[in-house]
Amino acid sequence: MLGAIFLIGFVLLFVFGVFDFLHDRERIENFFNDSGLFGPVLYILAFVAAQPLSLPGAALIIPATFVWSWWEVFVYSMLGGIIASSIGFFVSRWLVQDWVRKRLPQRFVGWEKRFVNHALLSTIALRVVTGYAPAADWFLGISKVRWREFLIGTIIGLIPVTFLFSYYGDDTVRWVQNAPVIALAVSLAVILSIAGFKRYKSRTEAI
Repeated sequence: MLGAIFLIGFVLLFVFGVFDFLHDRERIENFFNDSGLFGPVLYILAFVAAQPLSLPGAALIIPATFVWSWWEVFVYSMLGGIIASSIGFFVSRWLVQDWVRKRLPQRFVGWEKRFVNHALLSTIALRVVTGYAPAADWFLGISKVRWREFLIGTIIGLIPVTFLFSYYGDDTVRWVQNAPVIALAVSLAVILSIAGFKRYKSRTEAI
């Protein structure tokens, strides 16, 4: 049933040209420029609509930098991202959590327990690496991570990538394309820092 709903939604979006619009930077820029005071609201709604379709957040953030100041883009993108992620989280939890968990291999369940034991830091690390990827919302919804940890971890974890795209715009994409090793190294450094903090905290609590 759920799969049929998503399939129908995809077909309708394709027929009405939504996919083409969300992949056309110039059209996005012109649209928000012509939207006036309603622009921010429409931007947030577009962000919410794009996320479940696995469209990258940068597809909207970068064109928006030509319409609004970087801090406005940052605020609007964070709001849109948090709302979209929350929808993905609750849809996953309410509709498919029980069905999926019954079919998970035991090895994955053990790994998920370790993830949940440090839910906040684990969620932050996941967000830093995956950014606005809807798959992260679905995974967190299926897991036993609580809403509080999900929300706080999502907000903190999305700040770095949202700031980079909002402040640097196109330069961020060029930097990642021209220096993928450096980009990967930065991501790994963040993950290792969080892991080190978790280990230090565990040892401190043990003492």
